[in-house]
Amino acid sequence: MQRCFILDLPQKQAIWLNSGLLAQFTSTWKMLRKAIENVPDKYWYRTENDWSYSKTVYHILETQEFYIRNSPEGMVWNKLLEPKGRENKAKDYPTKEQLENYLKEMEEKVSTYLKTLSFEQLLEKDGFKWFSSIFEKLLYLLRHTAHHLGELGRMLREWDCKRMKWQ
Repeated sequence: MQRCFILDLPQKQAIWLNSGLLAQFTSTWKMLRKAIENVPDKYWYRTENDWSYSKTVYHILETQEFYIRNSPEGMVWNKLLEPKGRENKAKDYPTKEQLENYLKEMEEKVSTYLKTLSFEQLLEKDGFKWFSSIFEKLLYLLRHTAHHLGELGRMLREWDCKRMKWQ
């Protein structure tokens, strides 16, 4: 005998929205992974006009960790930087391997976060008072990631490196 599960409309909406958001985040993670893989080591820590590839990758991931929280309070920034407690240079930023591991961690955290949100929760405000809802916060996070992926892609092109493909 097959069981039939009847979902109410808000449950269906949450599944639909969460699946769509997860698909978009997954695409950005694939692109970010390729951006990390494709940059030659000689460019990883290169800094020009206060911009570096490694710093930007780290910023993308750290910002994802920040915004999947329920509040801006308590975030430990720069946890992967060495040494701590001073103005960091590009060479102080994490290695490719460290950021590939951080990317895996964020994939798991964001996926879990999205799967736990109900439709009603997506429409609620949380501790990030500058957003009208958790849904808006997640859209902002996708835009933020896309913006910085564009920077990484531009630099790969400028350095004549293999670029990441659109996902």
